Amino acid sequence: MAASRHHTASSEPLSIAEISTQAQAFDWNPSVAIQRWIRAAKLLLTEATICERDGNLQSAFLYLYRHAELVLDRLPKHPDYHDPAFRTDISTAKKAVMRNLQKLETWKPVLRQQHERYRAAVERREAEQRRIRQGRSGLQALDGPNYDYIDALDYEDESHHLSVHDNSALAVDLAHHEIRKRDASRQSTRQAGISPGTVASRRRGIVVGGEDPAGDSGHEPSVRDIGSMLQGARRPSRDIPAPTRTVTTSNTYQYPSVPAREGVIDWQTPPLQPLSSRNYDSMPPPSKPTKERYDDATSSSRPIPPPKHLQTPDTTQYFPQTPSSKYTFKSTTTTESGAPLRTILLPPDLRQNFLNLAHPNTLRNLETCAVLAATQVSNALFISHLIVPDQTSTDSTCDTTETGDNALFDYCDTHELLVCGWIHTHPSQSCFLSSRDLHTSSGYQVMLPEAIAIVCSPRHNPEWGCFRLTSPPGLQAVLECTAPGVFHPHVEQNLYTDALKPGHVVEGPGLEFEVVDLRGK
Repeated sequence: MAASRHHTASSEPLSIAEISTQAQAFDWNPSVAIQRWIRAAKLLLTEATICERDGNLQSAFLYLYRHAELVLDRLPKHPDYHDPAFRTDISTAKKAVMRNLQKLETWKPVLRQQHERYRAAVERREAEQRRIRQGRSGLQALDGPNYDYIDALDYEDESHHLSVHDNSALAVDLAHHEIRKRDASRQSTRQAGISPGTVASRRRGIVVGGEDPAGDSGHEPSVRDIGSMLQGARRPSRDIPAPTRTVTTSNTYQYPSVPAREGVIDWQTPPLQPLSSRNYDSMPPPSKPTKERYDDATSSSRPIPPPKHLQTPDTTQYFPQTPSSKYTFKSTTTTESGAPLRTILLPPDLRQNFLNLAHPNTLRNLETCAVLAATQVSNALFISHLIVPDQTSTDSTCDTTETGDNALFDYCDTHELLVCGWIHTHPSQSCFLSSRDLHTSSGYQVMLPEAIAIVCSPRHNPEWGCFRLTSPPGLQAVLECTAPGVFHPHVEQNLYTDALKPGHVVEGPGLEFEVVDLRGK
């Protein structure tokens, strides 16, 4: 059901209509708490920001269009939509749609040109292949000048598509390099007098300084209006009225705090600080592939701001690729329904460091839990932060306080982090997901399909496990479960599965992470 369900990184440029169709293809369940949907909308903005920065306009466009679909079309169908408690969040989400509409309109001609160039290249290639098969050109065509041209029009884009399982060292190096670069960008923003919180607020549609992108006209477009505008189609329309932080090594750590069971997750955006003291300036940038791209003409100058008027977008805008964007780590695992899952790289030292942090609670037979937060680089998710919000614990449960929830989500928002699940201890129990754990995990996985649950059982063998809910049947069954009580049986079988190899989680030797202690002092 995840609104930010990932689509396989494809080298094939799609038409605006095809992107829009994919953007609308996510499962909607009005029985899920509206808070989760609101936070899922914020996650989509974070995903779009990351994709835009990596030069992946097609995915960025998809996420922003899906955000509009969720906010303008799906949320109004939720039974709690008119609850005054959510009025501010919904208004903020609508403003974000209006702000991003300009961006979508600016990207549209770039994406359209890429798609047209790609289709023309494919048609030329297919025509050449037909001539070869028909014997009109024979082998001479393969030796002639057209061969190099046809090869240059292969279906691959400029990125090298790699498997994280086979290239974990490269993946870690790229992640560190990218995180360092993002931190430099954030420092530059701070020096300009703009706080990370302000940047995140602007991306969410919260306007600072009195400029309201939605205006005061009272008219807000529906997703159909936006679709008609972007696709040029005639469609009916309707109106819809600061914590301590420590770089973790094998010898240093800091005690964190926990994620709320069945907790909701807040998402937003700004860059990260460096996770490592290694010298990445000396790392040579990836070499440029020798093949020409069908869309080289769209990649030759620096970006400029979006136009003020939607009617006249700048078709010359360029979104340069970062070094990391020249590599794409392909999805090698899918859910039970066949949906692709991005690979998660997990620091090998994270589990032991977490156990060290949890040790005082473990001695008292109390659970401890924390959130796994990730940075996306080149279509892979790198666990870069271990965040422990303020919590209450028993021998079989751990829950975040309301203050802990707010601090956790504010931190993820400001640091452009994706919440990839949670980790917790079973001080005296074996390694498994209880019914309570399943409901907690569903809260994360409903918004990010790659989200995982790590269980540490230091007194049992196996000592730990890394799991995800099956989809289907696990995620859907847990979301629809209304059984009373903290612990209760589920009739369905196979509710969760191992996420380690051959799953989508890979340990990344050398991947560093930060421990963030958000507990009240």
